[in-house]
Amino acid sequence: MYQFNSRLYHGTVSQIDKVDVSLGRGNKDFGKGFYMAVSKTQAIGMMHKKYREAVRRNRNKKKTDFTEKLYEIRLNMELIPSIKVKIFENADIEWLDFVLLCRKRGGMPHDYDLVIGPTADDDTALCLKAYQDGLYGKTESDAARRILLNNLEVENLGIQYYIGKQEIADNIITNVREIDWR
Repeated sequence: MYQFNSRLYHGTVSQIDKVDVSLGRGNKDFGKGFYMAVSKTQAIGMMHKKYREAVRRNRNKKKTDFTEKLYEIRLNMELIPSIKVKIFENADIEWLDFVLLCRKRGGMPHDYDLVIGPTADDDTALCLKAYQDGLYGKTESDAARRILLNNLEVENLGIQYYIGKQEIADNIITNVREIDWR
């Protein structure tokens, strides 16, 4: 049985007073929404990545116009049994197909309230692009998907929690507080 984490982390360059799932970018691993990491280290890595992206995209601003922020998120574990949860314990074919679907369709192409599973990191994104470009064989073939999974370093993928519905975020997230990441 899966052991849920009630304390999660989110790294960003934005001030968060209240989680707003609509601010998430589309075409992500589990859909457009709010992502949290089980590992503080993983969230700090995402925070640094978001900082670099913000600086690169806003060349007319100074680096000092952006601030790296790490948040600790607390979940109400009592609500878990009352919501629809999808758990991927491993980066397997089922996880891969779900990630490919979400990244291809964008938005929220499923009806889960909470999705938990491995994070497709930057190296994973490069492998997914190679797969989608047909470099591993015919896209959607079993052989190409197996090659893609073999190329992923699945043991290095962190675990993420995803919420794509605002009413779920409003109810299950009990506390968001900025913490020191240094």
